[in-house]
Amino acid sequence: MSVTNPKIMDEIVFINGEFKPAGEASLLVTDLAILRGYGIFDFFRAIDGKPIFIEDHLDRFEKSMAGLHLETEYSRGDLRSFILRLIDLNPHPLLGVKMVCTGGYSRDGYTPHGSNLFMLARPFAFHPFDKGLSLMTAEHRRELHEVKTINYLTPVSLLPKMKEAGADDVLYHKDGRVSESSRSNVFMIKNGTLITPDSDMLLGVTRKRILSFAREILPVEVRPVLLQELLSADEVFLTASTKRISPVTRIDRTSFAIGPYTRKLYDRLVTEEQW
Repeated sequence: MSVTNPKIMDEIVFINGEFKPAGEASLLVTDLAILRGYGIFDFFRAIDGKPIFIEDHLDRFEKSMAGLHLETEYSRGDLRSFILRLIDLNPHPLLGVKMVCTGGYSRDGYTPHGSNLFMLARPFAFHPFDKGLSLMTAEHRRELHEVKTINYLTPVSLLPKMKEAGADDVLYHKDGRVSESSRSNVFMIKNGTLITPDSDMLLGVTRKRILSFAREILPVEVRPVLLQELLSADEVFLTASTKRISPVTRIDRTSFAIGPYTRKLYDRLVTEEQW
């Protein structure tokens, strides 16, 4: 017997042009998101009713749709209006908004046909900055890394190993080069320079924002990053809409301190959100 949370079931969601309680929203089992894991999503925060960096997220959502050849009948203006209405219908000082576009109801169980579009807006809390994050390395490179797909097979399957290792997430590397974490971009600081990988990862909106102002604080290099040099960094942190900036305090058996540059960048990012 399944047990559902009544509060979650009462949350208002958007699905294919309608707003309704989550308990009344559904997709058919022929949707390619269910049959083949074919779909894309994006996620951003709304603080006191204001969606943060919404245009950047709509840019990426549209790019991801194009990457999987998905289409929707709704314009960008429609999407923006749906988002604002959804936030109004789920009043909370800190919301996480997720937009999902699927491959639609496939006639043969393989070929996309149309699409289904839905959105969720649920309360969430940031990971405490001062707690930091522990990472477990994994040799992997995200498939179609330029598209924010719903496929998280690798990190979800690694959850038991992460739990055993006491890790919060995984850090991807391949052929000695670091790319990203499963849900975040990675940065390091070495000798007063901010360094982040230049390829083989999803381009995060928070990453973009940090790179837009970081040179006002310290020198920046966007280039290949070797795992071994990351392990010898002075500071390491992850960036994502769910985290803003979260210091990394451990990678496998290597420990890191929460450094002053990470804090400065975090404080500046919070200021950027208010503009």
